[in-house]
Amino acid sequence: MTESLFSVQVKVRYYDTDLSSAVFFTNYIKWFDLALPEFTDSLGVKWRSFLEMNIDAVVVNVLFDYINPCYINDIIDVHITEVELGRSSMTFKGALYREGELIAEGEMVYVFIDLSTYTSLPVPENLRQRLDAYIKNKAR
Repeated sequence: MTESLFSVQVKVRYYDTDLSSAVFFTNYIKWFDLALPEFTDSLGVKWRSFLEMNIDAVVVNVLFDYINPCYINDIIDVHITEVELGRSSMTFKGALYREGELIAEGEMVYVFIDLSTYTSLPVPENLRQRLDAYIKNKAR
C-alpha cells in the first residue's frame, strides 16, 4: 500500500450496487470525490468557506482503473496519496482498498472557478499554504 496523505472510510450500501451485487463503477469516483472536502476540513479549510466567497472547484478530468469488485457491507478505505497544485487546478491521486486489497486507483483534476462567471480562479491561497505545509510535514 502506498503512503497516504489522508484517508477516509466508506461502507458499501445496497444502493451502491448494481444487479450483479457489485458496486456500480461510478460510486468509486463518488467516494474518491468525497475524500476531498474531508481532507480540506482536516487541514482546517472548510469547503463551505469557498462557497460563501462564490468559489468552487469543478471536476475537469477523471482517470480510474478498476481492479477488484466491492460488495454490500464492505468497508472501503479511500486514500489520497498525492496532490499536485497548478495555478487554478488541483490533481488528487489515490487508491481505494478493502482490507488492504487494492480495489481501484486513479486521479481527479479539479479547477477552481468563480461561481458567477464560471471562469477559472487561482487555487485559494489559504488552501495552497495549508496543503504545502501538510505535505512538507508529512514528508519528514
